[in-house]
Amino acid sequence: MTIRYYAGWADKNYGQTIETTPEKFAYTIRQPIGVIAQIIPWNYPLSMATWKLGPALACGNTVVIKAAESTPLSILVLGRIIKEAGFPPGVVNILNGYGKDAGAAMVQHELVNKVAFTGSSGTASQIMKMASASLKNITLETGGKSPLLVFPDADMEQAVKWSHMGIMSNQGQICTATSRLLVHQDIYDEFVEKFISTLKATSKVGNQWDDTTYQGPQVSQAQYERILSYIDIGKSEGATVMAGGAADDARISKGDKGFYVQPTVFTGVKESMRIYREEIFGERSCSP
Repeated sequence: MTIRYYAGWADKNYGQTIETTPEKFAYTIRQPIGVIAQIIPWNYPLSMATWKLGPALACGNTVVIKAAESTPLSILVLGRIIKEAGFPPGVVNILNGYGKDAGAAMVQHELVNKVAFTGSSGTASQIMKMASASLKNITLETGGKSPLLVFPDADMEQAVKWSHMGIMSNQGQICTATSRLLVHQDIYDEFVEKFISTLKATSKVGNQWDDTTYQGPQVSQAQYERILSYIDIGKSEGATVMAGGAADDARISKGDKGFYVQPTVFTGVKESMRIYREEIFGERSCSP
């Protein structure tokens, strides 16, 4: 659907004449930027690739796109489809490699006119520095710590449903995840009770190929250890663990391969706490 949508813009990028005095002639003209380097994250690789490829190609550009080293397979399949669709050679180029090597080379290459990146704020700052040397256009989509506010007049069932989905889906590995739930004190206790109840009823952790699984493993050991370290930080800072709070070792004992973390909810979270302020990419907290 994303590619189909942007395909509709391919014949709609045109200039216009601007009305002015007879002594002047003013107009706009839209031209392709040129070669665009695109670097995508590992959490939604295929979606992210189409979001970047669609508008760039519709506007007449060529693309060099680097797949995330943790999740490259879907992009390679997309490349095969692009070739089968009859794209001219060189219009879409797919590159594998580590960010510090392949990504850095793309960003600094003299023939690249623009860089589009989705990922961490730390990496984005480095890309901005490298791209500034040759004044490249850049588009950066970085991390966040998205709050979800629940007021007393909210439909409680809907508030619980969407706040649960907003953080527990995709193992919390979403840059727009509603990782901070800010709940009005008048409904705080009721909300937390219903949220925990929903979590226990629906957030089954297990093999990602099992149709009954809601949460599969984290993407890598590094991400697994990062989340567990933040859970320890939350405990040490005085937040209360209402659910989860540890690795899900039961999955290993059942023979499931992967890095599983129990769905975890903290309450009593203060604004000064790191779990409140820092993106974990697999986190959940609830504050009055």
